[in-house]
Amino acid sequence: MKILQILIITAIFLSAELKLPTNFITEFNQTITNDKGKTIEYSGKLYFKQDINIYLDDLNSSREIRSRLFKWEYKRPTEKEVCSDGVELIVIDHELEQITRYLIDDGLDLERVLRVAKPITRRDYKATYRDIEYLITLDGEDRLERIFYVDSLDNRVKILFKGMKYNVLGFRSSHLECPAEPNYDVIEE
Repeated sequence: MKILQILIITAIFLSAELKLPTNFITEFNQTITNDKGKTIEYSGKLYFKQDINIYLDDLNSSREIRSRLFKWEYKRPTEKEVCSDGVELIVIDHELEQITRYLIDDGLDLERVLRVAKPITRRDYKATYRDIEYLITLDGEDRLERIFYVDSLDNRVKILFKGMKYNVLGFRSSHLECPAEPNYDVIEE
């Protein structure tokens, strides 16, 4: 379930409606409250980098290829790293000494979630996909501030970003790495 939530959140960042910088670094607090009122809180750091490459074919037509890389670095309540390149999701759980790799399949059409995101105020956006409504709030400088939604299991998910830094000079790609520990179990999903 947490993986699905991460996929959905990652998808929201890719929206054409929301202007993304070349990169950003932010701290996050994620709160998940189930339908019985039990709450779990997570916190950590999120890294994002977008590369845009333009290629010329034999007819000198240009083609733009974008890659968007994310790393969710969970610090609390347990240490965990979640990395994605838009094709594969890698989860490294240090407590379980386990690496799980997921292919992001077409079962969840992330592009559709993004295409339907519409501004409802200058700072707020709303997207409805598969009967789930996502609310996205930007701060006064049009940077991501908050994401809220209720998932298919009736969990209320709220993610708050603080200390958001866009277009960080000297952003290191090493921030996005999820190094595999050689002694960890590897699970392919």
